[in-house]
Amino acid sequence: MLQVRRLEKLVNGRSVLYIEQLDIAAGEVVAVIGPVHSGKTSLIRILSGMQAPSGGTVLLNGQDIYQVPTLRAEISTMFTEDLFYERQTAQGNLEFYRQLHKLPKSSVSNALAEVGLSDHAQTPVSKLAPAIQRRLAFARIVMKHAPVCLLDQPILRTDLDTQALFARIISQLAAEGTAVLITGEDLAWAGKCCTRIIELEDGRITNSYSPESNVQPAIPERLIPYKIPARKDDRIMLFDPSDILYATSRDGKTFLRTAKDEATTNLTLQELESRLIGRGFFKAHRAYLVNLQYIKAVIQYTRNSYTLLLNDQQETMVPLSKQCEKELQELLGY
Repeated sequence: MLQVRRLEKLVNGRSVLYIEQLDIAAGEVVAVIGPVHSGKTSLIRILSGMQAPSGGTVLLNGQDIYQVPTLRAEISTMFTEDLFYERQTAQGNLEFYRQLHKLPKSSVSNALAEVGLSDHAQTPVSKLAPAIQRRLAFARIVMKHAPVCLLDQPILRTDLDTQALFARIISQLAAEGTAVLITGEDLAWAGKCCTRIIELEDGRITNSYSPESNVQPAIPERLIPYKIPARKDDRIMLFDPSDILYATSRDGKTFLRTAKDEATTNLTLQELESRLIGRGFFKAHRAYLVNLQYIKAVIQYTRNSYTLLLNDQQETMVPLSKQCEKELQELLGY
């Protein structure tokens, strides 16, 4: 069992995370749901042993993981970043992970098969689509098969098939006794495979309940999945916010851009920004609203000239104003 007691993280003298008590038992799938800056990633980093807390304890089977560092080997983590050597093949990345954690030789091929990537084994990571890279990141979870599994927004940059695959494997891991914690911004996916839901806001737990509970509270509006309407040719298309790379305004119209489509919406960029608050979008420029999850790099050309490189197949470039770069720097802490 993973247990948290009076856990706190201070940043610049401010408490950004405080959790009095949180228990995750073997075979349980806990979904921690909250908007951007609610403390989800900080919680994952602390529970994984990657970032020390300012106070409190993280216990695994009664022992503090910061007092007994070897316990961290019992925890596997999937971060929002995929963390690959992009010139190496899919198999080469997993082979490095296997050697690092002293796993059986068969674990690489078995994991590739489990996530449906056997035919991508010899493909360099740089040539894999974002959804395929996310599967490869998940393959490391399958390989290690640790007693505790931490997944920070696992369905970022994924498609529906990948999301269904992840849900199936997570349910299988839980059935085998793994304690699983998933973070996300809404319940559209996580609510289908979890056994308990915890709402996190401003680093504090505001609610905890079971999906099957008859007394389940009404879901806050910010957690309800919704679609953004836009027109393409003679069709009205409904876009999931997580699929949108960016929105831009030009020639008096607002355009939504995904990895495959571009469509116009009747919403202004300002209206879109207000709708997408708390869903990972950032105003990079007066004419661009960008999904933070798709930002691959911030490129500085001159002292006052910046551009965002997106993590799509076309490696799209989006302008970033000097003032917005400062805000992004504060937001992400780079």
